[in-house]
Amino acid sequence: MHDETQEVVERALTIVEQARAVRVSDNETYIAAGDLWKAIGDMIREVRDAFDPICEAAHKAHKAATAKRAQYLNPLTEAQRSVKSLMAAYDDEQERIRREEERRLAEIARKQEEERRLQEAIAAEQEAKRVGASHESIAQEVEAVLSAPEYVPPVVLPKTTPKIGGGPVYRTVWSAECVDIRALCRAVAGGKASPECVTPNMPTLNKMAAALKDALNIPGVRAVSRRV
Repeated sequence: MHDETQEVVERALTIVEQARAVRVSDNETYIAAGDLWKAIGDMIREVRDAFDPICEAAHKAHKAATAKRAQYLNPLTEAQRSVKSLMAAYDDEQERIRREEERRLAEIARKQEEERRLQEAIAAEQEAKRVGASHESIAQEVEAVLSAPEYVPPVVLPKTTPKIGGGPVYRTVWSAECVDIRALCRAVAGGKASPECVTPNMPTLNKMAAALKDALNIPGVRAVSRRV
């Protein structure tokens, strides 16, 4: 660090310490604080004059280095993203095929179970007739067989997409979409949804408060002023 810059740093630190010790309790200390406020402004300009050239040179060097890195990094990143997209599309298609096959086999199993129950009901009916059971008893026997709880083992097929060590990891990302803001607000008002589900449009409300000031009149909103 140059001697001139070091001198600016030392004076800046000194004036910061002075500011920390300031107390405003009467007109005299108020005026003294005003003088210090002006002195701090002058010091800010000196610090900027001393360090802006250094920052600008560092910024230019950083910009040049990042541009050089991007020249090689960006194509690689895009290439990796493209390959992952192709693999994800293939994986999604294989998953679709797997689920369709599961549904097809589950439907076959369900029909087979229905056929088994039907055959069991027929056999029960024939056996009841053989032993001379009444029509009512036969009907009850058949109904008992047909209304028994049905159980079809679930069909689960293994994934066909091969696992690749160190390969890309896919994430399923869910997000919400508000399709009816009025319905959402009614749900919040009725206690069916948390107030956190509705985020106020603060940029719009701030513009209205700046324009209307104390005259702002919106239920649940108030205008707030502060000095800066």
